[in-house]
Amino acid sequence: MKPELDKLLCDKYPKIFANRYADMTTTAMCWGFDCGDGWYNILDQLCSQIQHYIDWRQHKYNNAINYNHALALAQAGDRTKLTEYYTFGGVVDEQTLKNVEFEIDRNQPRKLPDLVQQVVAAQVKEKYGTLRFYYDGGDDRITGMVTLAEAMSDVTCEQCGSPGETRSGGWVRTLCETHYQEKEIA
Repeated sequence: MKPELDKLLCDKYPKIFANRYADMTTTAMCWGFDCGDGWYNILDQLCSQIQHYIDWRQHKYNNAINYNHALALAQAGDRTKLTEYYTFGGVVDEQTLKNVEFEIDRNQPRKLPDLVQQVVAAQVKEKYGTLRFYYDGGDDRITGMVTLAEAMSDVTCEQCGSPGETRSGGWVRTLCETHYQEKEIA
């Protein structure tokens, strides 16, 4: 992949590519993205979805912690935090006060969702004509995202991103008709 696209991915997703310039004894990311420019959009969308999902799960976790803390304080007599929770610090009206009382009476702390460990890429490369995205962290949903991205690379030209197909003849590559013809002529 071109250095400018490599840099763009690393700048957009610093948590995922935290080991991009780490020592080769700890990661294969030290060699960069070992695939063509045509898969940039697949990688960009994959990383966007992964980071959004991880951040969303963290937000849900923090929200549950804040709610449970506010509920505990309200049950001890200080309704301020629970009221702020329902108004986001805005105007307190009669309905808000009813909601606060209902929550205190109901006494249902929120279940803390499982956190998802930050995904850190270990290696991104082409192998047997398709994308391989090796990583640490994540969960089953992220495994599904990666599987989908890898499958998309099987029908996307590695050189330009146009529709392509897996072609053999030496190295197995996924190429569009134009890039396949150029390879055959060369």
